[in-house]
Amino acid sequence: MADIDRIIEQIVAASRAKAGRAFASSKVYGSEPILMRGSQLASYLPEPVRQMRALARRPEARSWTDARLFVEQGRVMAGFEDSCPYAGTFQSYFPTYDVMDNRQLRGYFTWRAHVRHGTVEKTSTSFAYVYLYELINGIGVEPGEPAFRAIESFWRAYREFEPALDRYVRPWLVDYAVYHDLDPALALPFADVEHDRAVGVLARAQEAALDQSPARARRREPRAYGTDREADERLLNALDALSTHRLGESRLYRDEPDAVRDVTRSVFDRLARYYHASRSQDLVESLFGARRTMPHLMFASAVFYPGGKHADCVYHLGETRTYECRGGIWTCTALHDGGGRSAKLGQVLRAVDRQLRAALDYPHPLKERGDPKYLTQLIDREIRDYLAWREAHAPVRVEIDLSKLAGIRSAAAVTREALLVDEEREEEPEPVAAGPAVPEPAQAQAEKNDALGLTPEEQALLEDLLAGRAPRTASADLLVDAVNEKLFDLVGDTVVEFDETGAPALVEDYVDDVREALP
Repeated sequence: MADIDRIIEQIVAASRAKAGRAFASSKVYGSEPILMRGSQLASYLPEPVRQMRALARRPEARSWTDARLFVEQGRVMAGFEDSCPYAGTFQSYFPTYDVMDNRQLRGYFTWRAHVRHGTVEKTSTSFAYVYLYELINGIGVEPGEPAFRAIESFWRAYREFEPALDRYVRPWLVDYAVYHDLDPALALPFADVEHDRAVGVLARAQEAALDQSPARARRREPRAYGTDREADERLLNALDALSTHRLGESRLYRDEPDAVRDVTRSVFDRLARYYHASRSQDLVESLFGARRTMPHLMFASAVFYPGGKHADCVYHLGETRTYECRGGIWTCTALHDGGGRSAKLGQVLRAVDRQLRAALDYPHPLKERGDPKYLTQLIDREIRDYLAWREAHAPVRVEIDLSKLAGIRSAAAVTREALLVDEEREEEPEPVAAGPAVPEPAQAQAEKNDALGLTPEEQALLEDLLAGRAPRTASADLLVDAVNEKLFDLVGDTVVEFDETGAPALVEDYVDDVREALP
């Protein structure tokens, strides 16, 4: 290839020199030969591509699935590199080599050559998925951890151009680690096990509440609040991770953290006992379901050909998931709730937030949203019990009236003067008159808050929500967390929460505040 480029350059240079000698005094522009390599011609098709195309026409290929044909063709093209960029667009729901025309195919192998040499360029998203399919099937990479690292590396680089890759690549990375029996530590960051762990915290707290439940016909003992602050904090963090209403980020929690923690814990315990006694499912199971064994499709939505049955195995991913293969059929034992936040739990925590604000006469109340009567009555009872306990255990306050200190000093001086003899009185130095008190300077007026510091994506998310449109970004969860953090000082509460469908929505109470704050 280098020799061909050198020959072309020599011919072009010789032509320029000849034109310069012949027309040095009068000619400014001269014709140049248009020389191209054969591989650059539109009609040219490299031999490996011809072989790959011919493979699909073999008689045995008629019985192959599309996934097997893709893998067989990929093995033929595993080491091929082209130099014919494609400027068009290639789109396909399940992209494979067979659905590309020759120009698209050569363009893909040209782009893939750049990727393999460390240059990841933006291209048609379908090209990116074809490359991922190759890595999943071990085409051009060693199966096992090297392929896992290659998938992860390419995904992290290309997601800058296409964040929607997260939806598919994260579960594919988990499946790859399970399928090839890799170290679970590789898969854990992509398995969203934090959700399952938070549900586990709720399940253990529910079990503890049921163990402490009084026997029937026995009066409930007064609750001792604050006996295990660490456990209460773990429960509140788990509730925040699972709920659409984040109580730990509310303004009330900032001002009254102990009250929020204690009341939330007592309400959770009371609800756990209520569900256990009067419902067919316990509280945690009604919110997030139970761990069940379900069929699992490896590399769902990807073009994958295993080549044969996988050996029987059991794979434990952390404490929350277990994958098992029997006779080539995979199952997964885990929570199958989708990993989203619970709007039902969010309703409970918001009701706690609202009722506690009303009981404390907090200056920033929340609006009523038609919460169930049984829920508000239950919360109000727990709040009354807590406030009665707090009043009974309030520390004794000793107040000193500083205005009376001057009178005490004067009386002491008179008594001291009466006790002095004449000699002591003569030796007493004259008191130095104190100068007028210098008034302390008035404290400067507090400066206004800096700008909100929203990124264009975060501002676009708020504008979409204000206009009632669906967010235009695929990574709304990350943006919602960032927006709530940046607007906390402005509103003092969670501004954006998730509705029952898992979509972000503005909290009705703060719509006007957000609208006024946006430029």
